[in-house]
Amino acid sequence: MPSINKSVWRRRKLEFWDRLWEDLEIGYLDEDLLPVLIYFYTDKEIHTLSSCSGRIILADSTFPWSREESSVVYKKHSPIDVSEILGIIKKPSVRRLWLNVTGPIIHVSTTNIDTADKILAIARNAGMKHSGILSISENKGIILELTTGVKLTHLLRSRDELVTDIAKLDKLVEIANQVLYEGKRILCRLFVDLRENMPFTPDETIIDDLRRRGLTPENLSPPSYCRELL
Repeated sequence: MPSINKSVWRRRKLEFWDRLWEDLEIGYLDEDLLPVLIYFYTDKEIHTLSSCSGRIILADSTFPWSREESSVVYKKHSPIDVSEILGIIKKPSVRRLWLNVTGPIIHVSTTNIDTADKILAIARNAGMKHSGILSISENKGIILELTTGVKLTHLLRSRDELVTDIAKLDKLVEIANQVLYEGKRILCRLFVDLRENMPFTPDETIIDDLRRRGLTPENLSPPSYCRELL
């Protein structure tokens, strides 16, 4: 394993910490994910990268996994209702229109393999069974992907033809919301496990900054949906 340049890694952590709050202020960050991310940051050897609490999207693409020639026409991190997507699916698509539901995904960086093992153990215990190490580099550290198997994919229409029965769309939306909530349940369990175990090694700089913001690791509130799901 390459040696981690902790000076560079530390500078990156503080940059990502500042960016976290900037993203929250402009509405780019999924707000319900904030308490989970903060717990990771309170440890001296951990910071997070791109993250999502789970989402429902309508994607115009040839295949649901397509990256190129694909566009997201609708996205939401909370439950949807039929009225929100009915107008979209009635219109012709460029390729095919897919309904995709995905569970939470969090990318984490750490500086040592022991901490990586602890994070993976917590994540897998919470239900993020598909978590693992993505890469290891000198400046970026050990990158982990914490993710679940929660997923739903459904074809709504071809380029010029609706293939979903509108009369049954309410049932499809109901199931999509159930799948989304299953991912939220796992994220709530992760929050509880992090609250009980973090930080392994306190990052006093981050914790002091939290206090300036009126927060501490002890008074972090769980994501709002946890109250109804846990």
